[in-house]
Amino acid sequence: MDTKLTLNVDKVIIEQAKDYAKSHKISLSRLIESYLASLINRKTKR
Repeated sequence: MDTKLTLNVDKVIIEQAKDYAKSHKISLSRLIESYLASLINRKTKR
């Protein structure tokens, strides 16, 4: 189940992240979700 999340992030970072996501053909939401999941998985593996 997806839940809405509001974040405050530097405008330049957001623009760069949007460009990155677009170039990898994924949404910014999925990019952030994947990153957070990788942090959790990395912590779990330790």
